[in-house]
Amino acid sequence: MSTQGIAKVTDFAQSFYYLACSICKRATNAYGNGDFWCNYCAKKVPALTKIKFNIQITDETGSIEAAVFSEVAAKAYSITKRNLTNCSMQGKLALPVLHKLGDPRKCIMTLKVYMHNYAGRSEIKFNAHSMSAEDLPKPTNRFEELLALPPNAPNKKEQERRA
Repeated sequence: MSTQGIAKVTDFAQSFYYLACSICKRATNAYGNGDFWCNYCAKKVPALTKIKFNIQITDETGSIEAAVFSEVAAKAYSITKRNLTNCSMQGKLALPVLHKLGDPRKCIMTLKVYMHNYAGRSEIKFNAHSMSAEDLPKPTNRFEELLALPPNAPNKKEQERRA
């Protein structure tokens, strides 16, 4: 599912990263940077820091919450694991990181939809699969801008008629 809208972080109290198993990549309850016992791999392994935070996406139809993970965060927000973990361990996000996350941005997003059923309850979640943080070209509606545009290339019929 693709949409064009405005993406912004609305909850700055949320966790912006989690620790995962370095082998199976599943989320863990590990704390710190040391080794931990992974229940899925049944091994003692080092924890891997992964970026994950929620954004609000708003377009002309409404708004939804979506999760942003490491690769998309790095491309769309220029945020690295080191930026977030150093700041978060001190209890606060640094001003440059706050500025990057707090700035609403107009972009095109591809979202993946996941549906979970648990105890007779269904829940739908969205993950941002890709985000293009580039602004789209604005339509020209000013007379001066229209005059500055190059003329349209003649089509085949016009070329034959001119010849």
